[in-house]
Amino acid sequence: MAGANRKNTRTGEAKFSYIDERTVKDAEILYVGEMVSQDATPEALASTDTASTVVLGVGTKEIDNTDDGETVDFISTAVHLMVNSSTALAKTDIGGFAYVEDACTVTTLAGATNNIIAGVVTEVTSDGVYVDFDPAKKA
Repeated sequence: MAGANRKNTRTGEAKFSYIDERTVKDAEILYVGEMVSQDATPEALASTDTASTVVLGVGTKEIDNTDDGETVDFISTAVHLMVNSSTALAKTDIGGFAYVEDACTVTTLAGATNNIIAGVVTEVTSDGVYVDFDPAKKA
């Protein structure tokens, strides 16, 4: 159920990353504040814990591709507040990687199946997990 778990994301410094224009996967809807990935085609899609996908960042506008033909070219690589999984990240995870559970939720390595890196954990609060989506920090 896409968009059901969305939280209002709070960002750190405004950082946006231009990506070569990507076609959005057929019938896909990308929501503001949710993680956006690309697959091997490379088409943009809502992030999931699916093998052979890479997180690009966080969506900055809603894109409804149910009629096909939509593209995405800007995503945010700033720090965003994401939902913490039931396999919760903790303060001890700060500085380590957060992994994708779904488009809104990040988890620990133990909670991930395909180990898709969302970004670097910068803070863990009762509101969720702050994740830095800067691609240079995932290397």
